[in-house]
Amino acid sequence: MKRTIAVILSVFFVMMGSQAAFAAKKVNWRLVTHSMPGTEQQRIAENFAETVETLSQGSFKIKVFPAGVLFPVFETFDSLRNGMVNAGMVYSAYWPGKDPLFSFTTQPGSPLSTYAEGAYLVEKLDPWFTKLYAKHGMTYLGHAMVSPLYEQLMSVVPIDSVDKIKGLRIRTSGIGGQYYKALGATTVSLSAPDIYTALQTSSIEAAEWTFWDENMRMGFHEVASYVLDPALQNGTCEYFPLVVNTASWEKLSQENKEIVLAARDRMRYLSAMVYNKEIIAREKWKSLPNVTVVKWSDEDQAKARAVGHKVVREAAEKSPEGQEFLKIYSSALWELGYKEDAKELGYTE
Repeated sequence: MKRTIAVILSVFFVMMGSQAAFAAKKVNWRLVTHSMPGTEQQRIAENFAETVETLSQGSFKIKVFPAGVLFPVFETFDSLRNGMVNAGMVYSAYWPGKDPLFSFTTQPGSPLSTYAEGAYLVEKLDPWFTKLYAKHGMTYLGHAMVSPLYEQLMSVVPIDSVDKIKGLRIRTSGIGGQYYKALGATTVSLSAPDIYTALQTSSIEAAEWTFWDENMRMGFHEVASYVLDPALQNGTCEYFPLVVNTASWEKLSQENKEIVLAARDRMRYLSAMVYNKEIIAREKWKSLPNVTVVKWSDEDQAKARAVGHKVVREAAEKSPEGQEFLKIYSSALWELGYKEDAKELGYTE
């Protein structure tokens, strides 16, 4: 009898120990994005969290916060670095004020225009971004989303030639600001929640922000009368990086790290599917009676691309890290067949 009781107690304590160990493994993270509620990007981020929870059988939960809920978007960098949040999916082009190298998230004048081309470049740049974020105490886990096509430039005035850029106030980010300044504009930095009102009140004349479906969900078709297609402030590039607080990442078990990476890869699949929605949304924009979609002449596009390449090259040549970026970027363009663009960026065989 005593032996039976001893065995039962032993089993009980083993079970209790296992439950305690299981409870200790529970992980709760907070993740912030630059996206607005209800948009396709935010949905993809939320799907990421759902995938993590499912694969971990509920032991690893991530609460996803859209733009501006916890703090202003432009505070994300410091909040992520100091551990106020565990993870972020915020456009790296927002951080040149933290480090000028983040400017190269976008590439004005880039000829890349498809998801596949953008993904190719992003994969080539993965080690470069990994080192850049590590320099600031954060862990870069690669892209979660590559822009499916060119971003839009929406405006309240017609911009039907490159010369019409002069004198305009344009919302932009990263090295796109230097590009539009080189074309004669004044640039303004605004986060997503502020763009609608800025266009509505004409405190700016134009704004670049994501893509056709995303921008329609945000209601920009209500306040913008013109759209430039394509806009050349950047080609297809990394748009939604997955960056985590390094201490938070290092505390994860190997299993949970693998779960995060698996969920990231599912996000990549979903982001590739965004292309189809963008094509449909572009046709919706074109059918709107209050919106005119304009396209520059081949001559104007060539002129604008050349200005973009000059801006990128001059900025990159200022530092060894920038030169490393330029080598990767120009080599990728050459490999993809954009040989003249690669040469303008200094590529040599």
